[in-house]
Amino acid sequence: MATGLNDSISTLFSANGFYIGSPNAPVLYRMELDGGLTANLLPPPTFTNFHHDLAVGKNGLLAEVDTVENGVANIEAVLLELSPTGQALKRWDMAQIFRDAMQAGGDDPSNFVRDGVDWFHMNSAIYSRAENALYVSSRENFVVKLDYETGRILWLLGDASKHWYTSYPSLRALALRVVGGNPPVGQHSLSLDADGKLLLFNNGYGSLNQPAGTPTGVTLPYSAPVKYAIDDSKRTATATWTFEHGRDIFSDICSSVFGTSSATYLVTYSATESRTHARMLGLDQAGNVAFDFDYPTANCSTAFLAKPFPFDALSFE
Repeated sequence: MATGLNDSISTLFSANGFYIGSPNAPVLYRMELDGGLTANLLPPPTFTNFHHDLAVGKNGLLAEVDTVENGVANIEAVLLELSPTGQALKRWDMAQIFRDAMQAGGDDPSNFVRDGVDWFHMNSAIYSRAENALYVSSRENFVVKLDYETGRILWLLGDASKHWYTSYPSLRALALRVVGGNPPVGQHSLSLDADGKLLLFNNGYGSLNQPAGTPTGVTLPYSAPVKYAIDDSKRTATATWTFEHGRDIFSDICSSVFGTSSATYLVTYSATESRTHARMLGLDQAGNVAFDFDYPTANCSTAFLAKPFPFDALSFE
């Protein structure tokens, strides 16, 4: 409906319109339902572009961005909270956060945090108002929970056969123990349900950009949405729900699961059958399939993720 706008997966529907982050420029767009378009430039020259997702934060929008500072590229490892008009309210630099934590724990981070390399690959970030905390997905490594105010790492949840766990005691000490299921591997689309459980899509695809000679982790034969109950005091993550579909669908990249207030789920397998088909499934409370739509795709071009909308709550003015 709007002209002059590039395709972008970095989008959010909020306040009866779309926020869209440019994939090739530091520009945040707002598109109204009538096609009206405004553009806001992020503070130059640090920020270069948006990637992956946008989400509602504590005081604004959580945006995943790339940066270049002093000639050094920080790829998919910076999270911003932006005002609706593009002002930077708060910033979390995963490179600095992990360097500081690892050095404080007696480790050398130089072969984990690597400038100019997509070592983290942030693909989802959400805010928990009940905990005043951030949940951030590092596709290459783990899910990390951060204190919103300080950026302190509270825990890590991921595959313990990977480089981060096997090589660094400082990170291993932060790891949760997984109970009753698989840890997240190459995961996407974090969300929290009404009682605070962590919901995500477990792609099951090992790391793609680890240092040479280090373990890349497991690759599962199937992908599945999973829900975890996190016990911060016991340091456990218990898998309380999953949908495996007979363990016959593998979607290695992108993909999502989101729940509704009635405990139904919309599951998107973005890249099945060697990334040539996308599948969208609706599940009822018992896990029965209400619908199963199949679309042709190339990689994630048809559906990077999909969210259910409560149309009964949508108003037009």
